[in-house]
Amino acid sequence: MTTGTETAANYPLRFNVERPASQSRLTNFPLGIGTFIRYILLIPHIVVLFFVGLIAALLYFIATFAILFTGVYPRGMYNFVSGNLRWGANVGAYINSLIDKYPPFSTEAQDYPVTIDFDYPERSSKLLNFPILAIYVKVLLLIPHIIALVFLGIAVFLVVFIAKFAILFTGSFPEGMHRFVVGVTRWQLRTQAYQLGLTDKYPPFSMD
Repeated sequence: MTTGTETAANYPLRFNVERPASQSRLTNFPLGIGTFIRYILLIPHIVVLFFVGLIAALLYFIATFAILFTGVYPRGMYNFVSGNLRWGANVGAYINSLIDKYPPFSTEAQDYPVTIDFDYPERSSKLLNFPILAIYVKVLLLIPHIIALVFLGIAVFLVVFIAKFAILFTGSFPEGMHRFVVGVTRWQLRTQAYQLGLTDKYPPFSMD
């Protein structure tokens, strides 16, 4: 079982978003107008992702039994669960105005300005992925991350709110603000990957 904090550089999940040189003023219009437009455009994604997320949760539950007996996360299940995170990350980046390109309907890696890569583990911890019990154990282990991410989430909301005014006047998401939102998203995705058994390495307290 790995519970020590891993450095960000060697963590088995990598996430990045290419910052566009210029962005749409309409779909990034401040005061919630641009966000409302984006949510309307994303309705098909939201509906499909709801069911994909349910399937991913069920597959992880089944995978815990496979891990218990074999010590291995079945590759097909791993790919689907990690693909669900990838799809959600693409949609989240679009919601937060990090990109303007409409996200693909896919759990697979695409030619898209959002990249998220996973290192498939050859072995998985039977203890950290013990059926049902592991869910509660991991929530307890992740409490410090959850607390930090609540406050960082508030900061992200404020940063995106301000960035939309910058886009309105300059046509660009300020680089430092963009990097901050990407970093918080990276941190969040690492905790989700740990929760879903995609890695047994405890996530670092880092946005890098």
